Amino acid sequence: MKQKPDHFVRKSIQTILFVCALIFMKIIAVQAALASELNGQEKSIVVVGYSTSYVWPSMLQDMLDDHAGGVRKYHVLNAVIGGAPVAHWSAEYGSKEYKRTMDAMTRDFFGPEARILGDAPDPAKGGAIVIAQQSLQFIGDLRGPVKTEYDMVGAEMGADAMEKMSFRLRGLGIERVYIAMHIYKEPVEPEVGNERISLNRLLSRGIEFILPGPDMWSVSKACFPDCFIDDKLHPNDLGYKLMAEHWYRTLAGDQVNEDVINRLHNRDYGDWRKIMEKYLEWRRTEE
Repeated sequence: MKQKPDHFVRKSIQTILFVCALIFMKIIAVQAALASELNGQEKSIVVVGYSTSYVWPSMLQDMLDDHAGGVRKYHVLNAVIGGAPVAHWSAEYGSKEYKRTMDAMTRDFFGPEARILGDAPDPAKGGAIVIAQQSLQFIGDLRGPVKTEYDMVGAEMGADAMEKMSFRLRGLGIERVYIAMHIYKEPVEPEVGNERISLNRLLSRGIEFILPGPDMWSVSKACFPDCFIDDKLHPNDLGYKLMAEHWYRTLAGDQVNEDVINRLHNRDYGDWRKIMEKYLEWRRTEE
């Protein structure tokens, strides 16, 4: 019997390892979902991300208010900065990227001099969490570090950057950091989809305060292009609602209320661009 060439054997082994890694990631996600962040204790939930997260945090706030019976117990603090993936949130202290991400977030939401914290609990005093809807673009190159599903060097590079970002957030007083990767982005595939491999590598390190967010790449790919605007890069109303829904499911864990989700999808937000404009007006940062 003819033996398979070595490269076919290697590829088969690599495929098996990749599938096992994804299964491991799913197991971690299921275990994390058993606990609920929505435990009745007032807390701040800081959103760290880039331009695809201008809108859905406002929808998530509505869901969390509904979940709490109309009471503001869970405060969504949107620290999103356009064009700011993990590479910027983990940038060197004092750099332009650091100043417009970590520095701006700290100034706006942390400590007694917080600029726009409002009535929310100060995240610097403990009890707060971060939900990071993030991307690994600009690490290595513009497209991101993980070139194929077998690129473990690139995967570790991305994991290192996310770990650096997470420990930086932890140093500010954040108790837990939930991380989800970029939504489906057709012109930058497969690198964007492969970001999840980096997240899996990070989770496999067993850092207790770093947890998986929802797999928004799979969710958004499944509804592509119906949940995107005409540029096929940014979500539309449906896309933003799906992001809010799946982050709610992650936070609620075993306390998910399906009525809250139904209310979200039945709610008419009108022109979602106005939500984005309101956010940008509310939270101006010095470039």
